[in-house]
Amino acid sequence: MSATEELRFGFGKNWAAFIDKNFSDEVVDQSQRRLAEFLRLDSLAGKTFLDIGCGSGLHSLAAHRLGAERIVSFDYDPDSVATTERLRRHAGEPGNWQVMQGSVLDRTFMEARDKADIVYSWGVLHHTGDMWTAIRNAALPLKEDGVFFIALYSADAHVDPPAEYWLDIKRRYNSCSTLGRRIMEGSYLWRFHILPALRSGQNPWRLLREKRYRGMEFWTDLRDWLGGYPMEFAGFGETRDFCQRELGLDLVNSSTGEANTEYLFCRRSRNPHWARIDGMRRQQPLDPPFAKLDGFAYVSALPGLAAIADGNEAPRRSQLMLYEDGRPLGLGHSLHAHIVKYGGGRFSHWGDNLYFSAADNSDPNGNGRLYTICTNY
Repeated sequence: MSATEELRFGFGKNWAAFIDKNFSDEVVDQSQRRLAEFLRLDSLAGKTFLDIGCGSGLHSLAAHRLGAERIVSFDYDPDSVATTERLRRHAGEPGNWQVMQGSVLDRTFMEARDKADIVYSWGVLHHTGDMWTAIRNAALPLKEDGVFFIALYSADAHVDPPAEYWLDIKRRYNSCSTLGRRIMEGSYLWRFHILPALRSGQNPWRLLREKRYRGMEFWTDLRDWLGGYPMEFAGFGETRDFCQRELGLDLVNSSTGEANTEYLFCRRSRNPHWARIDGMRRQQPLDPPFAKLDGFAYVSALPGLAAIADGNEAPRRSQLMLYEDGRPLGLGHSLHAHIVKYGGGRFSHWGDNLYFSAADNSDPNGNGRLYTICTNY
């Protein structure tokens, strides 16, 4: 057994514990709403749904409740397969929902899957030990007019501390005793949640009561993060470009600014639904000159858009997308300090202003590129 296999985190056991303690209709409703919102669909009627790395089965259950015509769920981890089968029984053992064990790294297995309208893999492909092969294989069962919904850990978000720090933490966590893991969880909770909340005048204990939009409970999410190994990180630009170059897929929707970046790809010319949505996105040019804030950050005033911008009470409200020469930069909701220090196309629509950086950290006043925005991305 390889060192990577020895340190592999038991995602299935973590998900089984989550379902034991936290499963409810509210959790399923959250997952269902998020899935429908990101796909921009009210129903999955007539759609086939392939759930790669199904984990708890929660997202497959959400697809079932949204009316998917057929659902296939598989996972490498037998505990995840068992937990997903448990949710399938909870749903009444529908005949149009199949649960199986398999690996996305097994090309023969992937080629044997029926073509799907929606290929879905949330927070999975970066844990395979060979992320780019996993992405290639995951797209094999995608219909020509289908959509490819993946979520990957963001190299752009994890800069302070950097990705290398977290890889070391994950190796240590998986090598620890149970007591050692609890100590590391407490240390993480203090450093990255309680202390920042106290410094900003917020109530840190609220974090322990809130459920995430995917249905994850706080401690499940924390252990999933600390233990998640093997692990690779992917940048927004490299993922967008890889899927376009290697798979012929266009990026039509994304959500950044958190640990995982969500991507929705399709062949736009073959998908009337997303061709129509994309056609309604009106890009408005930004008016230079742009004021320099500091480092790589520049500011463009957006008077009149404060009502739909991010703010202290709603730090992820804005749906604004920034484009550089027609290409979405994608890195919205970025910390202003990260825009200043790292640039790289990061931006933030905050209040009356857009704080942004060029993709290559050049001066947007003199690099000859056109910067545009769309407020309903």
